[in-house]
Amino acid sequence: MYRTAALLVIAPSMLVACTNSTRYVSSWKDPGTPAFRLQHTLAVFMTTEAGVRRMVEDRLASRLPGGVPSYRVIPDDQLSNVDSVRAHLAASNFDAAVIMRVTGEETSVVATGYPGFYGYWGYWNTAYSPVTYSTSKLYSVETTLYSMPNAKLVWMGRSETIDPKNENKLADYSVNFVVNNLKRDGYIR
Repeated sequence: MYRTAALLVIAPSMLVACTNSTRYVSSWKDPGTPAFRLQHTLAVFMTTEAGVRRMVEDRLASRLPGGVPSYRVIPDDQLSNVDSVRAHLAASNFDAAVIMRVTGEETSVVATGYPGFYGYWGYWNTAYSPVTYSTSKLYSVETTLYSMPNAKLVWMGRSETIDPKNENKLADYSVNFVVNNLKRDGYIR
């Protein structure tokens, strides 16, 4: 009985530890702005790491209609100069900007193998069982869609990804989430 109960407790933990997944957390759509089709879209990933910025923006831009990575429009050394960024964007005539950023990173530790309360002799058998620990990382990503002609936020989505194998996988999972939700809400065909 104890072994069966232990397997029922440990198996789901092992399954979660072995899978990578992105899940929908929430989304919001401005009810006062009708959906419009993206045609010339700026893809932005907000980070201080230039290489990661380029990798994510390339992936995002390739999936958006008329997608252009922001690093091709806004040089790295100009990112903190708001007036310069506005000038670059005004000259480019984008109809929309899709902006992604990581908003959180959490590490959790789960302990398995703790003895349960099975009476005196059941406890005796399990008291010396090894306790094992597993860790998982949870990344939260926020994505916003701005209408550039109106300078207005029209859509926002949040996702969480558990244990991506690397930055490339996190980028893939997050971009897929964004594109699928923008399609669902009518911004992409």
